[in-house]
Amino acid sequence: MWKKVAAVVLVWALAFMGGVVPAAAGEKEVMSLSLEEAIKMALDRNPEMSLNQHGIEKAKVGLREAKSNAKKLEDAMDEASKDPQQDPLGLYNVTVQNLFGVYVTPRQAEMGVVLAEIGASYGEKGLRLSVEKSYYDVLKAEADLANKEAALERAREQLRLAQVSFQAGVVAKNDVMGAQVAVTAGEVELASSQNELDLAMMGLAKALGVDLETGFELTDKFTFSPVAELDTGSYIKELLETDLGVVAAREGLAVAEISFEQVAKIYTPNVYSYRKAFHDVEKAKIQLEQARTDLVFNVRQSYLNLRTAEKAYLLLEENAKFAEETARLASLRYQAGMATRLEMEKAYDQLNETEAQRLSMLYNYNLAKSQLEYGIFFGSTRVSGAAGAQDGMGL
Repeated sequence: MWKKVAAVVLVWALAFMGGVVPAAAGEKEVMSLSLEEAIKMALDRNPEMSLNQHGIEKAKVGLREAKSNAKKLEDAMDEASKDPQQDPLGLYNVTVQNLFGVYVTPRQAEMGVVLAEIGASYGEKGLRLSVEKSYYDVLKAEADLANKEAALERAREQLRLAQVSFQAGVVAKNDVMGAQVAVTAGEVELASSQNELDLAMMGLAKALGVDLETGFELTDKFTFSPVAELDTGSYIKELLETDLGVVAAREGLAVAEISFEQVAKIYTPNVYSYRKAFHDVEKAKIQLEQARTDLVFNVRQSYLNLRTAEKAYLLLEENAKFAEETARLASLRYQAGMATRLEMEKAYDQLNETEAQRLSMLYNYNLAKSQLEYGIFFGSTRVSGAAGAQDGMGL
């Protein structure tokens, strides 16, 4: 009883403070949309996709420029070595700076092209995953709204039964008052769920790049579809070649190694420059190993989460059926005077909670499937690690 009263007070208080946003007035444009259509729309409208392509082309231009400059420098060094009089100032002597210009700078430019291409692919996958999440957010909010509507109808039926029992002299007035509070709480929770749906709709509209007031009629349903067993070893091996963090670390190591090779041509191990270049290589090796470890951990963790969510969902499905039957029997016992209203209310509260848990687990399951499909894992630090690898190479 007091939980119901507290819920009513809290939600209405949030409403007055702006925590619960009322549904927008007036008609909304409604767009019928499948998940694939939503993804295509986002890809067509998102400017980042075009910017990524420009980034690739710019990196390729930089590579051609680096190779051209390296060739000119190498030719000048060859001429200077054959006839020192052509280079009286010694500008084209064999120095670390010149060796870097011939060998390291082009390799850095190659790294730039590789990361631009991998980054563009990663960006597209990230956008796809973002749209899927927004789509699932709407489906989840719609299902939650339907659950709240069903819960409100059950609360109204409980109120009706309480009123009938009170009129028959079977229960006290307090039962009717308690049932009325439950109805009021259900109405507030329904309004809150409607607001959550409106917010989810706006989130999807933002992801698609359309007017935020646009409504959606989603044609794909929020269902449970078991996935086949995943060969994590093969999956990880494939992902090691395309993962942004791993590729960035691998490219960073290649640049560090070729830089060290040039330094070693000029300096001996007791020189600071030699020792710093050596430590750069060791650092790059550690970063590559960390990136690989992070990837393996994220894949295995996500797959375990997926399987856990699958088992939990199947269990919650059975629990929901049991809770529904328990609530039905509690209602019958109440009508027969064999149970109190609080017992009946507790059974229905358990049903509502189980339905909410089932829906949440279904959402988590579908999202985990998408993360594995795209090879992008929430909470991963591998993207920032990739940026760090580039910064470390002076890119």
